[in-house]
Amino acid sequence: MLLGACGSVGSRQIKSERTNYNLAVQETEDSQLLLNLVRLKYHDTPVFLELTGITSQSTFESGLSNGDPIAEIAQPPSLIWKPGPNLTFSAQPTVSYMPLHGEKFAQQLLAPIKIESLMLLYRSGWSLQNILQLCVQRLNKIENAVHASGPTPETAPRYEDFASIVSSLVKLKHSGHLDFVYEAFPTPKDATRIVLHVSPTAFHLRHVQDLLKRLNLAPGKEHYPVTYSLVEHGGSAELDHLEVETRSLQGLLYFLSQAVEVPDKDVKDGLVTVTRTADGGTFDWAKATQGLLRVRSSATRPPKASTKVQYRGSWFYIADSDLVSKSTFSLVTQLVSLQSGDSARLTPVLTLPVSR
Repeated sequence: MLLGACGSVGSRQIKSERTNYNLAVQETEDSQLLLNLVRLKYHDTPVFLELTGITSQSTFESGLSNGDPIAEIAQPPSLIWKPGPNLTFSAQPTVSYMPLHGEKFAQQLLAPIKIESLMLLYRSGWSLQNILQLCVQRLNKIENAVHASGPTPETAPRYEDFASIVSSLVKLKHSGHLDFVYEAFPTPKDATRIVLHVSPTAFHLRHVQDLLKRLNLAPGKEHYPVTYSLVEHGGSAELDHLEVETRSLQGLLYFLSQAVEVPDKDVKDGLVTVTRTADGGTFDWAKATQGLLRVRSSATRPPKASTKVQYRGSWFYIADSDLVSKSTFSLVTQLVSLQSGDSARLTPVLTLPVSR
């Protein structure tokens, strides 16, 4: 019976511990990302720790104890005891971390996000509008808050034309008139490329013609290959391809850090940069980020937050009911994983026993 009890306790403990560790990893990963966004808003240095392993050593001890007395005998004086089982279980988890830094990680952080990664996310079901708005800073020279890919700029960015074009792209995509697709083209290895496909039946539509004109694309073509280029083209000649300039992973994090709402006291103390409009007013960054993320701040611990972190004496959090921000946060987490890959482990791993 004792062996059976041990087996039962062990199986229940495995289920419980696995769930608890899973939740803890998810919560700490989200907290680290949020913390680094807040750090960037304050012009502080972000730090990334990778969880490299969790091990847990479990110990079972079983035996018999005297239990409680059930009878007393007068002659000779003695007690009759009822023996009972004695089960003891203990678990000692050990967590290992590795700080991410060095040349390889810096290159991953600063390298432009791959167009193939964006296409992978798009074909997996993520919103085209969100992907373009977050990760692309130029479409054929049309800017999307380019200077927000670094520390908070002092002057308001240009983003209106880009946002309007992305909105038109999405509407025409939903209407079935165009889409981003893979196209096979003849090479020695039968490679594929990403193209903006325009349905021939939509060539004559005014909205399609207007979009192509705004993107400076030559009309009447069915496929416009998507390329990455930093080359500035002179003149106004129409293009037969769509040039996409993506943000780097660091640029994406800087861009999203503009969505952090800072306590008024920190603004007055000059701890963050205040972006000004042309008339001297305070620029509303929710317009440039299209409301895709909102990080609120509070003097007290927020009661209903999906992710929260305490920094510089204030709490920063994403409200649990803010589904748009939670979705954006999940998208960024996947982008971080895609862009980071396997970082070279050139530094010692920090291993910590966890007290129970």
